[in-house]
Amino acid sequence: MKSASRTAGVWLSLALLIGAGIRVWGINFGLPYLYHPDEQPKIDIAQGIFKTGDLNPHYFLSASLPHYLNALVYAPYYALGKLLGVFHGRADLVGPTMLAMGVGRTSLPTSVLLGRSLTMLFGIGSILLVYLIGSRLSRSRWAGLAAAFMMAISPTSVANSRFITPDAFVTFFILLTTWAALGIYQRGRLVDYVLAGVAAGLTVSCKYNGGLVLLLIPLAHFLRQGRAGLRDVRLYLALLLCPLAFLATSPFAVLDSQKFLADMLSEARHYSSAGHPGMEYNAFAWYMSYSWRTEGPVVLLLAICGAVYGLYRRSREILIVAAFPVVYFTFISLMTVRNDRTLLPVVPYLFLLASTLLVILFERVRAVPSRSKRIVTGGVLAVALALCLLVPFASTVRATQKLIQVDSRETARAWIAGNLSKGSKIALESYAPFVDPQDFQVRGFLRMIDQAPDWYRANGFDYLVFSQGMFGRFYDKADLYPAQVAQYNSFFDRFTLLRGFVDGGFEVRIYRVAENQ
Repeated sequence: MKSASRTAGVWLSLALLIGAGIRVWGINFGLPYLYHPDEQPKIDIAQGIFKTGDLNPHYFLSASLPHYLNALVYAPYYALGKLLGVFHGRADLVGPTMLAMGVGRTSLPTSVLLGRSLTMLFGIGSILLVYLIGSRLSRSRWAGLAAAFMMAISPTSVANSRFITPDAFVTFFILLTTWAALGIYQRGRLVDYVLAGVAAGLTVSCKYNGGLVLLLIPLAHFLRQGRAGLRDVRLYLALLLCPLAFLATSPFAVLDSQKFLADMLSEARHYSSAGHPGMEYNAFAWYMSYSWRTEGPVVLLLAICGAVYGLYRRSREILIVAAFPVVYFTFISLMTVRNDRTLLPVVPYLFLLASTLLVILFERVRAVPSRSKRIVTGGVLAVALALCLLVPFASTVRATQKLIQVDSRETARAWIAGNLSKGSKIALESYAPFVDPQDFQVRGFLRMIDQAPDWYRANGFDYLVFSQGMFGRFYDKADLYPAQVAQYNSFFDRFTLLRGFVDGGFEVRIYRVAENQ
């Protein structure tokens, strides 16, 4: 047993090492420029909390715990900077300059790496939790190891472990709640109830929709004790600890309740109605297609079969683990807006269910009397496991290579700086190249079509910079956005194309406004 434990420890260490290495690769993408639209607000909030001591984030579109954790890591960062003479006061911690959504630059790239590294640590921590859950779920270290390796190379997990966003945080605490819920069912100790309640509260404090994981606590409790569990005060203790943990880490949900409710309802409306072009409609089909393409068809099919098998065999452990992803996936599939980060909390459960089923099948193969049948069936299962690893790994490598390659945002930025007259008045839309406001008169817009073509001419703009990151989403779904496509066409027909860039598969167009230039 000691030998098996050491062997499992070596394999787990390898999974964690691979997971860390592939997440570090590309973590500095874009710097000193900021291309991800959600990072700048998170940086400003964390720096504001650290610099002023005002614990109110004044922003509740996302939950508060990630803001506090990011603010906390500024303490050693600032102390080191002061020791090295980089910082002389907290005012030297300056946030990024943002011209439009996804168009920013930072004078402190290390502060961005600080936040991304914290996210990465939670992503790596999720690998460990997947191993622990898998081992507890199937009572087999091999199931835990297989799931951990899948999590380590998962395209969805890797990608969202490099951004200063709350998604890796909420996934970590969802997994922690699940591990504790399995402990409630299998052991029923007080510590399991306490951990489950606190972890569920921290989950909500990372992202509101993660609160659905709370259902695992009563589910595990009653599966263990039946109706007699109604008299067990530990259940009520766990349920009480959840809101207490939330309020302890998101106190201004009460102290600034009006702003909290307004922001939370605004975010709910955003996801439930058409409010994010390019990430709208057909959520269920999109999530299924995305999982099939990125995590791989074998993983998806095995996970579905694993959940069905658990239901058929009445495996209570599998029922506990499968309950959250089924309920959560149903919930997000009812929303209008869909994206990979919203799906992220489901992804680890695909690996857990798939690896558990594989281990169960391997065990059954070992009991087959015929040696030839054992070899053939075992070979099929080995190929299935290999595909569960190779397909997502290839997807992760391709995505990372695309992330770090030079694209038109960089080449167009350099061309603008070297070829347009200094002081020119330039309008740019979201995801366009960064144009230095010290050299040009720059104004950013969410979308260029938010104003009519004549408006730009009347207001003295010399050049308009269009980005595929914005206009491309409408052309990709022209049947859904005919009005927006027609508006962009009116710009492209009206003004003169000065220069176009398609480097790295990303298109940037620069148009001249004045007819006599």
